[in-house]
Amino acid sequence: MTELAPLTHYLCEAIDASAANIERISIDIENAGGLLIQTLLNDCKIIVCGNGLSSAIGSILSSSLINQQEFDRPSLPAINLTTDATNLLSISKNHNPHQVFSHQINALGHEGDTLITLSIDGNCSNIIQAIQAAHDKNIHVINITGTKTGKLSAILQAEDIDIKIESDSVARVLEIQLLIANSLCHHIETLLFGGAH
Repeated sequence: MTELAPLTHYLCEAIDASAANIERISIDIENAGGLLIQTLLNDCKIIVCGNGLSSAIGSILSSSLINQQEFDRPSLPAINLTTDATNLLSISKNHNPHQVFSHQINALGHEGDTLITLSIDGNCSNIIQAIQAAHDKNIHVINITGTKTGKLSAILQAEDIDIKIESDSVARVLEIQLLIANSLCHHIETLLFGGAH
């Protein structure tokens, strides 16, 4: 049997990791999609924040909701808390770097909204404070994270949705976070606007 080239082997590992995780967390993703649809049907909004490299996944997610993913349709209310550098730097300077998301949630969040948090290691103080601020305002939380430490999972409430990606690889966690984000957008577009399955 021919041995796979190193890059081909790397790609196969990525596919295998995604398949194994999606099979395990598919119900959580379905539940998250249902919560987001209900949030939008209730005329509430989706708030997204991601830490580190996961912030890029958050940007893709919020942009896809506001603009479109697969086809033209009405815009959906989504706010990305990671994109305004002036806000982030101002809050960090005048308050606390750990409050860069929670401070914005206190200003912009309302009861019935849903907060989506993205983290690779599940141990980010700024995401922890964001979740606590969301709970204070009766905002639902969908947490999409790796499983290395799990401090974020420990503060979630029973009605929150915790999507844990099993991998020690930063690249694998990011790839699966993107797959989840794209799946959620597809689910929303399909159910709300009749997009192709």
